Amino acid sequence: MDSFNKTNLQNIKDIFEEKTGVVLKARRRQPIKAAVLVAAVLVCCLSMTAFAISLFSSLSGDELSLSSAYEGGGVVSIYVENKSDKELNFQQQLKLMRWSTSEEITPISDNIIFSGTAFDPNTSGTMTIDISKAYDMEMLEQPLADDHYYFVLTNNGFAFGQDWMCFVSFAEPVITEQVESTPISPAEADPTLVAKIREELQPYFENYVLDPAEKRTQAEEYMALVQSLLDKLGISPVKPVKPMELALVHVDESVVFDETVPVDMQQQLTGLHYDCTDGYGKLIGMSAKDYAMVAGACIPQRQGEIDGGVEIPLVYNFIYEKNSIHDQQDYAFIRGQLLTFEQMAPYQIYEDERYVCYDMTELFYTDLRAYVESMVSQRSDVYFDEQAWARVQNIYQYYREKFGALLGYRDAENSSGSTPQPQRSK
Repeated sequence: MDSFNKTNLQNIKDIFEEKTGVVLKARRRQPIKAAVLVAAVLVCCLSMTAFAISLFSSLSGDELSLSSAYEGGGVVSIYVENKSDKELNFQQQLKLMRWSTSEEITPISDNIIFSGTAFDPNTSGTMTIDISKAYDMEMLEQPLADDHYYFVLTNNGFAFGQDWMCFVSFAEPVITEQVESTPISPAEADPTLVAKIREELQPYFENYVLDPAEKRTQAEEYMALVQSLLDKLGISPVKPVKPMELALVHVDESVVFDETVPVDMQQQLTGLHYDCTDGYGKLIGMSAKDYAMVAGACIPQRQGEIDGGVEIPLVYNFIYEKNSIHDQQDYAFIRGQLLTFEQMAPYQIYEDERYVCYDMTELFYTDLRAYVESMVSQRSDVYFDEQAWARVQNIYQYYREKFGALLGYRDAENSSGSTPQPQRSK
């Protein structure tokens, strides 16, 4: 074992002074023995560990409640109820945060004055905090719209389980009136497009249904009606498939859909999945077993958020097995319309030895803005402004132009050695 030297001794002294706040001064005639100092530091560390364990902590089941009142002039009174059998001692430090963005408000100084920070077990009282010299009160006293400030208080350096939120209002907040909106139906959003659907099938697409049971009933009636129509016409349309081995494998990670969002989060603003219904919950094919590969844009749920909590389906791509199409006069059935593959040819965006893919978005809407607004009208938890609209347009344009080139096999070995032939949709 290496010998104990002066460097070791100095390191131990530094640790002891940091943990205890006691400055060790050297004495010439009676030097501190290294062994004694080591023992003192160990005792100190063990004592501090035991002390931390015994502190008031939510992780130990200790409970409290906090409520605030702004007295003016930067002074906040906080009513504290200690519901624990432990004493609660708040440290004289805090963080001031904004709710919508979770950002900390930067103080202009550390001159915060606390009083009444100790609360005996199972007691209550008021703690006073004066932040008038630490923050720009003129700014804080400006009313917030649908937003709040809150303090983060602690009894142990903001350690997990030992920090607590307390909402505080420096001015009467501005509450935006929530206007109950009626969802826009497909017929209202795009009457011209609905009119192109076979007349006997149009009623299914004319309304927007919220009730799940009613939606299921309408879907069952629609499927029966479609089958009856096809039987009369003597037509058996080719059914689309959902090959899980096909995916967007050539994504450009540098593409920017929303310049207010970090580059490494751009792909989180999009969605891609197979779906048997459209944005209105209407079946896209003959049955619930007919799927399209749908690309969408994600938009925020609340003002100030940069990510996407709500997805709007935008681009509808239908994939068919090539060996199931025997003639270009064979039919496909998409959203109430019968089309031959000859008619669909201009919309082909991808082909390999096994599959062929068509971008049939134009059968779902013709006016992007009207369509997106109808999607937004279905939700009460969506924040849609011009920035979100610009994001939607960028994602829409990218996938309408690039989808075929992005499509490929997750595993190259599954492609049977074929060379995909992406094509740009028209």
